[in-house]
Amino acid sequence: MTSADFQSDMSPEAISVLICEHSSVQLRILSEAVSLAGYSVQTASSAEEALKVLALMPVDIFLTGIEVGSVSGLEACWSLKSNAETESVYTIVVTASGEDRRLEESLDAGADDFIRKPVNMTELRARLRAASRLVRMQKQFRSLAETDALTGAANRRAFMQYLEMKAQHATRDDTPLSVVMVDLDHFKAINDTHGHAAGDAVLIDTVIAIQACLRSGDMLGRLGGEEFCVVLPGAGLHSASLAAERIRAAVEAMATNTDSGDVIAVSASLGVASLGNGDLIAAPDLLLQAADSALYRAKAAGRNRVELDDGQPPSHQAIRAVG
Repeated sequence: MTSADFQSDMSPEAISVLICEHSSVQLRILSEAVSLAGYSVQTASSAEEALKVLALMPVDIFLTGIEVGSVSGLEACWSLKSNAETESVYTIVVTASGEDRRLEESLDAGADDFIRKPVNMTELRARLRAASRLVRMQKQFRSLAETDALTGAANRRAFMQYLEMKAQHATRDDTPLSVVMVDLDHFKAINDTHGHAAGDAVLIDTVIAIQACLRSGDMLGRLGGEEFCVVLPGAGLHSASLAAERIRAAVEAMATNTDSGDVIAVSASLGVASLGNGDLIAAPDLLLQAADSALYRAKAAGRNRVELDDGQPPSHQAIRAVG
């Protein structure tokens, strides 16, 4: 992250706040105050509505009253903190003056902070600024922990977590999910001929080329060496095969310049697999194995091509060695 990026990230606009308040008057007052402070604001009049919003879009800070419908604000906080997808949401509970018992319940429910009624807007803005600093630090630490240091793609751990989550969603919602394995052809020869610095430059350019082919919600991960994988939520086998061909063409069109003045051209072999193809079940490891098998059939067929999962067990051990 550059200093300019850091300064940009310090603006309140980078932080989203969901306000949950049963009173329409209080909801309007709070939302106007938070919006005027420069934050992106969403509102909900009940905890049930708030939880639906949180399931549909990312939220950084959740500001809620306690009595907000049949589900209390405290129950909503507990629900957020017990869910791996929302546990990082910073929660602030609005409590009535003198309700020390409810304050203790709020903190026990997982609230990160509290503010008392009647809400002092100066205090509210100060607490939001403090929350924003913690949210930004969490985002930066998470990015460092989940990103491949060389290329900027997701690292293997982060990629597998995302694939696991999307596989669960696909199974639950009966929606398609595909992965595309991408392996650069003859990459060892690039390192041997041009040096590892040139090889690193090719990997970086590869990630840039692939990212340009992806939609919002797709994820590119570096699984190791010159092997990458893309997860495509909502894409069936046909759509994923078209995406894979776009990726193959983008990699083939690359031209990486080296410090010595050489220009390196590279190609990639790709394998595509989808949930629901044949007897494949919604298990990420099986999905990756199927895409891996298709990838090595692409290698065996001459490289620089896309192959689709055919449901057959892999038989590519000898091909891995030649790249």
